[in-house]
Amino acid sequence: MMWGRPVRGSCVTKAAVLAAAFLLFALGAPLVAQPLHYGISPAEIELVPPPGGTASGILVVYNQSERRIRFTVSLEDIFIRPSGTMDVLAPGSVPWSAVALSKVTPAQFDLDPSRTMRVRITVTVPADARGGRYAVIVVSPTPVLQTSVVGGTVSVIVPKLAAKLLVPVHGTEDVHGDIVSMVAAPLPGGKGADVKVVFKNTGNVHVRTTGYLLVLDPAGQQVSKIALPDTLVLPSSMREFKATWAAAVLSPGSYTLRAVVDYGGAALVAGEIAFTARKP
Repeated sequence: MMWGRPVRGSCVTKAAVLAAAFLLFALGAPLVAQPLHYGISPAEIELVPPPGGTASGILVVYNQSERRIRFTVSLEDIFIRPSGTMDVLAPGSVPWSAVALSKVTPAQFDLDPSRTMRVRITVTVPADARGGRYAVIVVSPTPVLQTSVVGGTVSVIVPKLAAKLLVPVHGTEDVHGDIVSMVAAPLPGGKGADVKVVFKNTGNVHVRTTGYLLVLDPAGQQVSKIALPDTLVLPSSMREFKATWAAAVLSPGSYTLRAVVDYGGAALVAGEIAFTARKP
């Protein structure tokens, strides 16, 4: 994930993250642009230590540029807003911070073209730890110039990269959640509605949600089923799911909008509201 403070778009994947920046350097004059390609993999690391124990994982940093790049790896706090926007915060900003419990090795290194570096992330939790601890692994690249620059200046635009660090403490997970709010706004012409569903993680560890929205007509028959986005929700956090129910022809009457979310708990959670379709 490319990172600026804050990071937008918390897409949870196991795929590699790739960034490209441009190094402007002079080979005489004028200045020319050479792309810097680099990345990290995976985009998310989950470690599961026991209380009082240690767990570690590997983040791979790779350089696909034609120049050497210097990387610095650090840990910062993470907060995901209800909209899905991910904020990267100073260590100690949230109660579930894993920063003080974690170590990265190496924390700084130079990487030649077409080479990779395996960075070890080690987390040690206290014996009384319960639930989950969380952080962001921030990789900050800066180019190391190996040739002199004559007749111009050097300008570097370098985005940072970030991977989520998830640390549920084994055997202490309390997995609970609920749908706390639903609202619907009619579409123009009364042909359906924009629906917002708010889910809250009331447990002490992160959950991954999947779900759907059912639309039932006045007779109780299903007329539509709309998938809700799969997502990651941190402890004590909320996530908004938005769905659009559109119908070319909609008979007047009272419809039921029912949201169902599977968050990995003992049972699914559901919420519903009534929506009245009126004559245009």
